[in-house]
Amino acid sequence: LLLLVFLVSLTACGSQPTSSNAPAQSQQSAPQNDTPAQPESKAPEAEPEKTGGGEIALVPPGMTSPYYDALVKGARPVAEELGYKLTVLSPEKESDAAGQVKIVEDLITKKVKAIGLCSINDDSIVSAVKKANEAGIPVIFFNSSLKELSAGEIYCYIGFEEVPGAKNMAEYVSKIKNGNANVGIIEGLPSTYTTARKGGFSEKAAEYPGFKIVDSQTGEWEREKAMNVATNMLQAHPEIDTFFACSDEMGLGAAKACQAAGKTDIVVVSVDGNPNALEAIMKGEMTATLGVNPKLTGEITIQEMDNAIKGIPAQSKIIKIDTVVIDKNNAEQYMN
Repeated sequence: LLLLVFLVSLTACGSQPTSSNAPAQSQQSAPQNDTPAQPESKAPEAEPEKTGGGEIALVPPGMTSPYYDALVKGARPVAEELGYKLTVLSPEKESDAAGQVKIVEDLITKKVKAIGLCSINDDSIVSAVKKANEAGIPVIFFNSSLKELSAGEIYCYIGFEEVPGAKNMAEYVSKIKNGNANVGIIEGLPSTYTTARKGGFSEKAAEYPGFKIVDSQTGEWEREKAMNVATNMLQAHPEIDTFFACSDEMGLGAAKACQAAGKTDIVVVSVDGNPNALEAIMKGEMTATLGVNPKLTGEITIQEMDNAIKGIPAQSKIIKIDTVVIDKNNAEQYMN
């Protein structure tokens, strides 16, 4: 998934060009002789330095969403180029916060060089972050962050701005619905990003007198559960004409519920920009999604893990990934 994105700041963590600290060679006059001058030979250019020889790890909340698959595909080539062995581990279910904590603790025991983490639950993951801090293992957060960065020492956070992104989706819905919509929100599991996405959408929706949030329930980030939730909402609130899902997987579930109910004119928007959502948009099964560029997020996460390992101080605690609303007008562009 290729998105045209730009970082808001050029001062990303440890991203300054490297300059040589070696002293300049002193220039001395060579003894004169009658031998013709020979062309000066140049030393071969040095290959990029590899930290290498160590293991780093990414711990997403799960691999159910294609978002994390795309993120790993972006991360792996960068890790290989820098000489790291990349391990990717996640719980079987995105609701298994305790399982994620156990994974991080095991990685600390293995003494990996750095951990990239997207937490399932802020409160439970703090203990693992602090253990990593005590072990001297840098922790980089991607696509989620602790409510308070001070709750544990985090090198930096990489991801899109959840609240503004969700507001963009509410604004998009307002435009295509002429400011009038009866919305059912399908939330993820309790987390900072569920709160931010739901909150951002609701806050922007409140600006439009014709917007009404009819119902809001959790689909737990899963397609089938979201389909069941959407089905129940449609039965309880037949006036619903729009669904906002906090992830593409749940958006696809809502779309299936609408199809089963014969309500194919219902607007379905979500967040992630995954290929399967783009395909659904091109087929007319979904309306739009927020593209958040997981591939770039994965690439930058590994780069910042390398900076942390090398002891380069973080020059920005937050690296923002730009977003774009993707609908039928540009879905093919981003699919390709």
